[in-house]
Amino acid sequence: MGCCRSFCGILVLLLALLIGWLQVACPQPHPTGLIFATVFTIMGYNKPMTEPVPKNLEAAKKHEGERTLTLASGAKMPAIGIGMCCRPTAYHQESVYNTILWYLLQGGRHIDTAEIYGNHVAIGQALKEAAKRGVPREEVFLVTKVWPEDFGYDSTVYAVERMLQDLGVDYIDVVLMHAPRKLAPLLVWHMYMEGSVDEFYNHGCKNHVACRRNTWKAMSELKDQGKIRDLGVSNFQIDQMKELQALKLAPISVHQFQYHPWLPEFQQKVVEFCHANKIAITAYNSLGGFKDKDKALVIEGLKAVGKKHSRSTGQVLLRWALEKNVSVIPGTGNPKHIKENLGVYDFSLSPEEVKQVDELSSDPIAEDFIFFKL
Repeated sequence: MGCCRSFCGILVLLLALLIGWLQVACPQPHPTGLIFATVFTIMGYNKPMTEPVPKNLEAAKKHEGERTLTLASGAKMPAIGIGMCCRPTAYHQESVYNTILWYLLQGGRHIDTAEIYGNHVAIGQALKEAAKRGVPREEVFLVTKVWPEDFGYDSTVYAVERMLQDLGVDYIDVVLMHAPRKLAPLLVWHMYMEGSVDEFYNHGCKNHVACRRNTWKAMSELKDQGKIRDLGVSNFQIDQMKELQALKLAPISVHQFQYHPWLPEFQQKVVEFCHANKIAITAYNSLGGFKDKDKALVIEGLKAVGKKHSRSTGQVLLRWALEKNVSVIPGTGNPKHIKENLGVYDFSLSPEEVKQVDELSSDPIAEDFIFFKL
């Protein structure tokens, strides 16, 4: 018993020291973000981070084959971005800086991040360095997100102002509502127990519907002020998007959610709704999900398509999304992989090959994917 107490005491002390260090190394305005940073920092222990960019490396021009999606404002969103979430190098500030610089100098122009990822400052520093090397801010398409804990009119305005300051920019190309509901224990209780307390009970807006509406109103006004160019959502369902459309404020320009050939039916309906309403789609987990993407990458049908083009199965999945008029934001801190991802612009799939990938949706691997419906 005494041994357990000693061990547990040491464990608690080490955890407290880790959290304290993360609060300095990866500054976070949200407790949930600190949990993300802690998990991915532990996952990255003793693993290589992103190598520095040579000081004499000059900027490449925007990729010649770059495809874009046209948004409600008329802005052109590059179809291949870089996602700055959910891997150790996205929470290691020096690696974040190096990753963004590698990406921009190799011709990439679409950055996807969020305040909860805790890397805005490092991204802003990389943007400034890239501008010095020949990549002007005007060429970079920057996307970030408002976390549900900041939903509500005043808190959203404050959050966007904070993000502009941390990123060191005058405007943000797209700001998304990160999720329709607040990820809290009360959410589960409220979803399954009629009459229970809403997870936004302690916000001025009192409930999730009012909070989403107030957030959209604030973002729409910030768009009118020129601080945001387009607005969007992430992980929303159709009724939640219709709720925002009914406000008759700024249109929904972008919807970001998990997208790949193994979508369940309810997500397929979201895709159809977005296309019908001219809402651009950005795919995360486009290689087949966070947990089981390695299983997807060895499917024989994908390998066969890749062999025809001398491409990897990952590149085939990314190109498949582009052929579906969907943008992708694969995440990596490896300069070689960044270049490979941008190389997806350099080939195309025939209609027959797209259909061949479509038919993989019946593969048993689909049963392994996790989809959240909030």
